[in-house]
Amino acid sequence: MNDKQLAALQQVRKYEVIIKQFIQDERGVGIIYTDDAIAAKILRNTFSSHLQLKGDCLRFAMRESELLKEARRIIELRGKILFFIERVVDNRSNNQLIKFLKITYPEASIILLTTETDRSLLVYLHEIGADNFIVKPVSVNTLIEKIALTIRPQGQLPKLVGLGKELVQLGEYHKALETADKLLEIKPNSSAALMIQGDAYLKMGRDEDALQSYLQAAEYAKMYLEPLKKIVEFFRQKQDVTSQLAYLEKLERLSPMNMDRKIEIGELHLDQGNLETAQDYFQEAVKISTKQARDMIDQVKLTVAEACLKKDAGMAERYFREILDGKSSLSQSDVHVFNRLGIALRKQGKWEQAVKEFKKVLSVANDTEVIHYNIGMAYMEGGRYWDAHDAFEKALKVNEAGILGNDVTAYNIGVLMQQLSKRDKALAMFQRVKELRPDFPGIDKRISDVS
Repeated sequence: MNDKQLAALQQVRKYEVIIKQFIQDERGVGIIYTDDAIAAKILRNTFSSHLQLKGDCLRFAMRESELLKEARRIIELRGKILFFIERVVDNRSNNQLIKFLKITYPEASIILLTTETDRSLLVYLHEIGADNFIVKPVSVNTLIEKIALTIRPQGQLPKLVGLGKELVQLGEYHKALETADKLLEIKPNSSAALMIQGDAYLKMGRDEDALQSYLQAAEYAKMYLEPLKKIVEFFRQKQDVTSQLAYLEKLERLSPMNMDRKIEIGELHLDQGNLETAQDYFQEAVKISTKQARDMIDQVKLTVAEACLKKDAGMAERYFREILDGKSSLSQSDVHVFNRLGIALRKQGKWEQAVKEFKKVLSVANDTEVIHYNIGMAYMEGGRYWDAHDAFEKALKVNEAGILGNDVTAYNIGVLMQQLSKRDKALAMFQRVKELRPDFPGIDKRISDVS
């Protein structure tokens, strides 16, 4: 193992400790709400097999009502919650659910499971309550890193920020201001500190001081939405429509996918007699609604395709192609569909077509190891072993820790290396599989064959 691999492994071990402390010492519990069987399996295996966390630390909800019931039970037992929420379940968006969970359980963390990578959409989802995102497909190591950084951001500042927010909630406003001052000593112009300061001032009835703190927070963190939302609410309470509109439009520029805000801005312009401007905002709201409707149709097709993939890869291929045929251009969010289409083609023995489809998405996903890996698998199935070797090498170059963190991917690369008589590399891969999963079927014989 080289220095880079060793450093990556040590970092993963640190993240593992954070998750174990959350579960074992802080009564943390994960609640998963998804209809993606693969995502659910990866999460289950990560907690039970990789992290060796036993007991009832990870719970699965099949319906929204079950999710809410589990959440109430955990809070009653004074536990901490980590939500894993699929963006779309049963062809329904979970945006409203995310908003509700963030309001009802503000101390809980929400990780959103999605295949989307559109920046505007992710900004909007963060705005309504998502603390972090897991873009599928995901490796075990990346999953562990995302979970650890969500439940415990690194460094001293996040701890003080958490303390300051807690003091405001407890009504200890002077202590909250002292905490904000400490934060500002460590990091001058910290927007998080200024937000705590503003919240404390507002609760103390010092409205103008609160406004100045919020304005400074917005000035020092141009992409931070929360100060702007506080400012909008401040002017809404003061019935200052002009200022309210100005800051709503600033929010709009940062997070343009919020349909409700577009309607609110349109209504305010309508009240002021700005009919054309109001119409523009209303039309933008309709466009977002139309796009969301198209996305929902694609999600239905994706669900159908995944169901077909288990029994009829040809039928799955048709649905995957229907989704992609409606695209005028490709983006990162299409990687998942191309990946699944390629797998459907491989299942039918159409390995050459699979390679062709995988390569189409490389223009927007050249740094996605799973695409290079699946190109390698397709070449391997077609008997083009050296082409497979080159594709696997590219996958390892993009994300070696991710590829070697999965027992199946490491095993398949080992099999190829054995086929090419690269015994040392094959042995290293098989030993890695043994380390990850000692009972992996046939691994002892593979190790013996290349030793």
